[in-house]
Amino acid sequence: MTAARPVLDAPGTHGAAASSPRLIPYVPVLLFAPCFIIYAILFIWPQLSLLATSFVDGNQWSIAHYQRFLGDSYYWELLGRTLFLGVITTVITLVLGLPVAYLLARMQSRWAGFLLVITTFPLLVSAVVRSFGWMVLFFRDGLISKLVVALGLASPPFQLMYTMSGVVIALAQVLLPLMVLTLYGVFRSIDRGLELAAMSLGARPSLALWLVTFRLARGGILAGSLLVFSLAISTFATPSLVGGARAHVMSTAIYEQTIELLNWPFAAALSSILLVFVLVLALVYGRVLEGRGQTEARS
Repeated sequence: MTAARPVLDAPGTHGAAASSPRLIPYVPVLLFAPCFIIYAILFIWPQLSLLATSFVDGNQWSIAHYQRFLGDSYYWELLGRTLFLGVITTVITLVLGLPVAYLLARMQSRWAGFLLVITTFPLLVSAVVRSFGWMVLFFRDGLISKLVVALGLASPPFQLMYTMSGVVIALAQVLLPLMVLTLYGVFRSIDRGLELAAMSLGARPSLALWLVTFRLARGGILAGSLLVFSLAISTFATPSLVGGARAHVMSTAIYEQTIELLNWPFAAALSSILLVFVLVLALVYGRVLEGRGQTEARS
């Protein structure tokens, strides 16, 4: 019998094997580095530049723009109107989109895909075009204004044009498909058998839907609500076209300061303040839902 020859390592492999364990802790960092660089260039740097611009007053650093906002009740009213627009639009889209998304997700018919396309079809049309369509309906001689007068809900002359009610209706129609799409994906990922198991244990269908499906879809509801809310308070076309000067919000004020008055530092301050309020409300909303979920789990 011949003795087996020892297998010789290829040149350089021993050093690579010895040094590879040292690189293992840095592998996640190296993999995440390209994503972080892109995120920093496209998001962090513009936000920091915007924040820095808001502290410029002439040729010196100053907080005069923030003092101007905090000391003027008009801008506080403007911020409150903007946040109210976002909240009421989010509530309307959630109430209308929740049952639609659930029915589409649970539908076994071959028409389910076609109905989903029909539901999301408005996304193929520009928000500006849809706003112009609502303008035609909301004017004094428009179909909706005439219908409201015919039903006795208002006395002529009446129009929804240049009102906050018209802005809310138009904005809810614009953002409703986004809510439906978000909730549809969440409901599709929830097993139908969990509801059936709850009903087999004695729960009514409505109770099983509330205790099982809606609890599991809490994260999707949070994501859809935050998406619609952030878009509603930052949109410009719909409030500008449908609301006009009577529905002045933060986005139209930022446009006015930037394009018409060329006061970029104050516009940057308005943008920063709006961003801070959105982040705070998003964190509070997320904590409230998380707290309710933990309370229900304990009970």
